[in-house]
Amino acid sequence: MRAIAVLPVIFVAALLVAGCSTLTPPPATTVPTTAMPSVPDLVPQPTSVVPPYYNVSVQVLKNTVSIDPYIVVTFNGGQGLGFATLMQATVIRSDGTKESKSAIKPAINTEIILDGTTRTDRVIVNVSFVDGSTYTVRDVLVPFQNINPTAAY
Repeated sequence: MRAIAVLPVIFVAALLVAGCSTLTPPPATTVPTTAMPSVPDLVPQPTSVVPPYYNVSVQVLKNTVSIDPYIVVTFNGGQGLGFATLMQATVIRSDGTKESKSAIKPAINTEIILDGTTRTDRVIVNVSFVDGSTYTVRDVLVPFQNINPTAAY
């Protein structure tokens, strides 16, 4: 009777040993990955509410010549002219690259020139003031406006 009770235990042990005797790793599975193209952030955000005593005017224009589509950011002054300590302009180009330039103590007609593209670019202009505050005064899309509307680029 004892032999009959030991027989199933030996059988189960043999099955376990037989299953563990071959150590083959599971086949490697590869998951194809596709790199998501980097999409530039070309959605303008609302600008800051600037207090009236810091109000300034900034103009953003793009050159219409396709071999040199630069962007000009011009400080036009305003009530906050004497309080402005820094004007920083950042372009996010349609190809995803970014460029920032600054002008310290901007005066009327101070210009910052940035490289643009022959597509639509985003320009963000921040102005800092004497109390340390910084406001986003412009956040605009600047499309390339071809002087020859029938030409395709």
